[in-house]
Amino acid sequence: MKQNWLKAILPHLAAIGIFLLLAMVYCSPVLEGKVVNQADMKNVEGMAKEAKDYYEATGERPLWTNSMFSGMPSYVIYTGPGTNKMGYMNWVITLKTPFPVNMLFLAMMSMYLLLCILDFKYWIRVMGAIAFAFCSYNVIIIDVGHITKMFDIALMPAVLAGIILTYRGKLLTGAALTALATGMLIYNNHLQIIYYTLIMVGCLAIGAFIHAFREKQLPQFFKASGLLAIAGALAILTSMDSLLMLREYTDYTMRGSKSELTLDQGDVVQKKSTGLDIDYAYDWSYGKAESGTFLIPGYVGNSSAQKLSNSSNFGQQMISLGVPAAQVDQFLEQQKLPVYYGAQSKGTSGPVYVGAIICFLFVLSLLLVKSWHKWWLVAVTVIGFILAWGKNLAFINDFLFYHLPLYNKFRAPAQALVLPSLTFVVLGCWGLQEVAASKLTKEALLKKLKEALLITGGILAGFVLISNFFTGFSSASDASMLNYFAQMMGGEENGKLLIRALEKDRSSLLLKDAFRSVIFILIAAAAIWAFLKTKIKWQTAALIITAAVTIDLLQVDKNYLNNDSFVDDMSYMQVMQPSPADQQIKQDPDPYYRVFNLTTSPFDDASPSYFHKNIGGYSPAKLWVYQDLITHQISKQNMHVLNMLNTKYFIVPDQKSGQPVAQRNPGAYGNAWFVKDIIWAPDANTEMKTLDYLNSRDSAVIDKRFAAQLGNFKPNADSSATIMLTKYGLNKLQYVSHNPQEGFGVFSEIYYPAGWKAFIDGNPADIIRTDYALRGLKIPAGDHKIEMRFEPTKVFTGLKIAGISSTLLLLLVIVIFGWECYQYIKSDGQKTA
Repeated sequence: MKQNWLKAILPHLAAIGIFLLLAMVYCSPVLEGKVVNQADMKNVEGMAKEAKDYYEATGERPLWTNSMFSGMPSYVIYTGPGTNKMGYMNWVITLKTPFPVNMLFLAMMSMYLLLCILDFKYWIRVMGAIAFAFCSYNVIIIDVGHITKMFDIALMPAVLAGIILTYRGKLLTGAALTALATGMLIYNNHLQIIYYTLIMVGCLAIGAFIHAFREKQLPQFFKASGLLAIAGALAILTSMDSLLMLREYTDYTMRGSKSELTLDQGDVVQKKSTGLDIDYAYDWSYGKAESGTFLIPGYVGNSSAQKLSNSSNFGQQMISLGVPAAQVDQFLEQQKLPVYYGAQSKGTSGPVYVGAIICFLFVLSLLLVKSWHKWWLVAVTVIGFILAWGKNLAFINDFLFYHLPLYNKFRAPAQALVLPSLTFVVLGCWGLQEVAASKLTKEALLKKLKEALLITGGILAGFVLISNFFTGFSSASDASMLNYFAQMMGGEENGKLLIRALEKDRSSLLLKDAFRSVIFILIAAAAIWAFLKTKIKWQTAALIITAAVTIDLLQVDKNYLNNDSFVDDMSYMQVMQPSPADQQIKQDPDPYYRVFNLTTSPFDDASPSYFHKNIGGYSPAKLWVYQDLITHQISKQNMHVLNMLNTKYFIVPDQKSGQPVAQRNPGAYGNAWFVKDIIWAPDANTEMKTLDYLNSRDSAVIDKRFAAQLGNFKPNADSSATIMLTKYGLNKLQYVSHNPQEGFGVFSEIYYPAGWKAFIDGNPADIIRTDYALRGLKIPAGDHKIEMRFEPTKVFTGLKIAGISSTLLLLLVIVIFGWECYQYIKSDGQKTA
């Protein structure tokens, strides 16, 4: 007998080849050794530099870093090699392809797997895989460097595939696939995408329960659900190292326990919650009408920083105002303009566009699909849009923010559009599957096709009318741009003319992209019509639609991730080259001091951390004690606070050249010092307010909650009292102190009780939170050796659990998949499910 199983897998191998080729061609500069020039990854390089250098020099796992925000746990940055073996699967499944080919390939393979399990026709699987991977949101986040987010988005369909396979009765195989995909999802560790995946899984489970109840199959449902629960638990255990770290760390960050302060800049009491401030969390809320970008890519103007040509209305207006064409070209080449005019107040790098054809097929699926799967997929779609609208649908989202478990830990609601981006593709493919294999008559299908075409066309026309007659084409950024244009062009009237020209460009983009979407929809509809009229075969129709979907998406994607996005390694690392100011500071022989770089946005840029122990940095999950210090003291440049943080150097722009220059701060207190007095604050508010005027070199302010640990102690210190840092390490600091009297030492280290321990001559000592954010110790009279060690026990427990459970999971998956392959070969390629 012929080996039919080999013949059966050839189409899948061909699909893998198509996906590899497409990803490679799209990212062709990687073949020349180039890399994506990602701003966020440059921040990561800066954030992780000290920790990586420490690990390479000592072989010791770095758990703390002083390169950001005066000190913080390195859990979310770099802790050295993990014990979780799931990390190997990232490059095994992506065939060790280079970045970003690997992520696009993984996304295509993951969706292809889901569509295979749903038993769709071959070219529908290929089309759906391409459509999912090349959704514009995905290439935009690749371009800016949101790597973990993209990996987890790519894995979402694989998680669904495993669950659906389990509920279909392939219990062991489905559970193994679920555990593997979920383990990889958690390993890549983008918590917000994991959260959205859980929402989607919950909707699927509810749908499966209702279906099982109606079909009187509840015992099978509960058996499958039990196995899936075990698979999920095992997947969670594989990442217990990072999960335990994050669980502990989150409680001390902006995303966990809230600041103890109940005042804002005006001393007005604020509403407290257990997560982020709602205004901060609602940054990047998608507009309700802005959802039209799913169908029309330029619906609200694409990007907040977009290049225009001199043939644009804006360019022509500049020329008409007397600016030479060559100068206009130069200006538009260098200056990106805010073409975006949507509801996201922080702006955007581009729209979420799933494709005009996919939107059309989604509408068709709502008219044709009868499967119970349709309803949970529709529910996920609706939930995704509601969550993405954030503050623009406040009466629902405010309630969810304060009551939905863990939801207030996340920001940027627009990310929830990853849910409808997935469901649109699955349902769009399902609609096409119904056309190809439906039991309906061709006349009935033609009627549904016409209805879908009219509905989609009506929606498209509605979005165009909304912009033209209701929302308009003005942007919140126009006021600031008007001032800029007025100064540039020598008058407010000229500035207004440029703003009007920019509005015309926005209008033109909308109409152009709307017409473009109509063309692609008509191509797909014509292919389906021709198939139903038996003018072409199914394979031809499917190829036409697949090609049209691919061209449509790639044309849009090239506006964001294109050849210009790639640079060679030397150019990529150019930003990490030290400036003369950095080089000057690095000459200092002092082993430990901090630097405050004021030539950049200090709390949104981690590049200074590449060279220095940084007062600033970049992290959406800063320790709340430090965020409070930033808000109420550092932002006001309170020198006593900056001195207590041992800010030995400032980097500022030179008044003449504008280039960064280093300024030595002679007032920096050093690594530690004795104080002469303690001021007891009745609460956190008073403690913070006291820092407004406190000379923190001589006195310390402490919350009265720590009074029991110090008793009636009164500090003493004379001019001979000193504390000197003798050994610096990320997990251990050593000092020697000298004070003829019993004293209180303040250490220029950020207070973090979850792991930092202090020892005086080998004996444990209580660390007291001092000056709101620093560490303090009661030190006996005389000469002493002081040691601070960072020993978070949960970290080491998690590492052991992760190593054992990930090894066990991979062995189970290999055995189960190996057995399934053996059975498949043995059955000579016949379906076993």
